[in-house]
Amino acid sequence: MSCKLQYPHKKTKQCVKFANLKPLDTLVEYLTGGQIMVCVRHQISRFVVSTILATSLTASGALASEYVPGEVIVKYKDGSIRTQTVMNGLYDSAGVRKIRRYSAVMHGFEHLILNSNVKVEDAIRALQQDRNVEWVQPNYILHIFPVTSRSNTARAVPTQELFATSTPGALAPADRPVVQPAPAEVNPPVNDPQLTEDYGLSQIGAVDAWNTFKGTKDMIVADIDTGIDYNHEDLAFNLWRNPNPGAQQDVVGYDFVHHDGLPFDDNEHGTHTAGTIGAVGGNGVGTSGVAQRVSIMALKFIGGDGSGTTADAVSAIDYAITHGAKVLSNSWGGPGDDTNKALQDAIDRARAANILFVAAAGNDGADNDGPNASVPASFNNDNIIAVAATDNNDNLAGFSNFGAKTTHLAAPGVNIYSTVPNNGYASLDGTSMACPHVAGAAALVWGLHPTWTYKQVKAVLLSTVDVLQSLQGQLVTGGRLNVAKALQYNPAPTQN
Repeated sequence: MSCKLQYPHKKTKQCVKFANLKPLDTLVEYLTGGQIMVCVRHQISRFVVSTILATSLTASGALASEYVPGEVIVKYKDGSIRTQTVMNGLYDSAGVRKIRRYSAVMHGFEHLILNSNVKVEDAIRALQQDRNVEWVQPNYILHIFPVTSRSNTARAVPTQELFATSTPGALAPADRPVVQPAPAEVNPPVNDPQLTEDYGLSQIGAVDAWNTFKGTKDMIVADIDTGIDYNHEDLAFNLWRNPNPGAQQDVVGYDFVHHDGLPFDDNEHGTHTAGTIGAVGGNGVGTSGVAQRVSIMALKFIGGDGSGTTADAVSAIDYAITHGAKVLSNSWGGPGDDTNKALQDAIDRARAANILFVAAAGNDGADNDGPNASVPASFNNDNIIAVAATDNNDNLAGFSNFGAKTTHLAAPGVNIYSTVPNNGYASLDGTSMACPHVAGAAALVWGLHPTWTYKQVKAVLLSTVDVLQSLQGQLVTGGRLNVAKALQYNPAPTQN
C-alpha cells in the first residue's frame, strides 16, 4: 500500500509533496546546503540490515565490530554553538543526507545518515575535526546472545510460522496481534502446573522468597529485547500498561524496529526472558517468573533475526528512563573492541535516574576482563550488574563469559524453562537466560524496599549470593544469586 502526503513545513508553511510513501515511512526534517529539505526514512528489516553489515578493520587488519553502513551517531559538546550556518557546513563536510534527532533526554545527540558514496570512516574523520563535536561513532550492530534450545513444550507452532511473512524482522503491522486488555487477577491463587520444570527458581531461593514477598506491579522492569508476546496467557497480567499512551498507542511498550506500539516477539528470545523475569505466579497456568507480580515493559529493538542497532538500543533505554522503569534487563551485546560511547552514555543516563541495568555476560566462554570482552556487560558503569550462567550443579556453564573484575555474579542459565510466543513454553541455554533471573530478583528486592537506591539494591544482591567453590576467581562475588537471602537482608545497606 502507498499513500500521498502533503507535509507543511513549519518555517515556510509550504507543502512538500511526496508520492508512493509506505505507511511506516518516517519523515525527517533537516537543513543542509542552505535549503530546507524533508526526507523519508524507509522501513527496512533487521534481516536486510544483517545482510549488508559493514565491518570495520583495526590498524592491524583484524576484524572489528559490525556496524550499519552509511550511519553514524554524534554527540555535540554541552554549550556548543550550533547555528544553522554552522550545522549546514558540518553536514556538508561529512556528507550527511538525513538527520534523526533524539528526544529531550538525549539533548545534543544526532543519528546521521550519510550519502551513499560516503564511507563511515571518512565521515567520522570529518566530524571529529569540528570543535562542537564531543564524540562520533558508527551505528554498531548488537545481537542477542546465541542460545541452545533443549525442548519445546506445549508450543502450538514453531516461532517462524507465527506470521504470514517469512522474513524475520520484516513484519507488517497487520501481521502482529493487537494488544488485548489485561486479564483479571486469579484470586485465590491456583498452583502453576509446570512450576517444577524450572529448577532455577528453587536454586536461587525464589520459591522460598515468595513466602516473604511475591512482588508488586508498582515495580517496572523493562525487558529490552526482541519483543514479548504481550497476549501470552502467562504474561499478559504482568505486562506494564502505559497510563498515557501516545499517538503510536504504546500501551505495553514500544517497537523500535517498526516504530510503533506493537512490540511483538518474532523470535522467542524476548518472550523467554520476560517469562523468567515475571511470568504470572499463582494463575493456574504454566510456570512463574522470579517476580510473581511485576510490570514488564516490552521494548523491542532487536528484529527476528536477532540483531539490532545501537541507535535503537539507546532509544529503548531512554524510553525506559522517561516511562518510569527501575530495572532494565538486557540479554544482548556486542564485542568489546569498540567503545560504543553512545550505549555507555545511555546506561549512565539510566544511572542518573536511579535505574539498575542488568546485563548478560555473553556466551563466548571468554574473560570479560580481557580483550575479548562483551559489552555492555564489561562497561564500568556502577549501575550495571553483569551476570554469568551456571548449570543445575552450580558449575559455571561452559559457554558463559566470566570476569573476576567485571562479571558480578551468576544465575541459572542452562536448560531454563520459560514462556515463548503463542502460549508456548521452551527450555533454553545462555547467559541470556541467567540475566532475567537477576532482573526479577532486583524487582523483588526493590519492590519490598521502594525507597532504596540502585546502589543499595545492587549491594544486597551481591552480598547475599551463595558463594561457590566452582566460581572462585571467576566472578566478582564468587557466587550465585540467592533472592531469598536478599529479601531477608536487614537493615538497609549504606550508600557507597
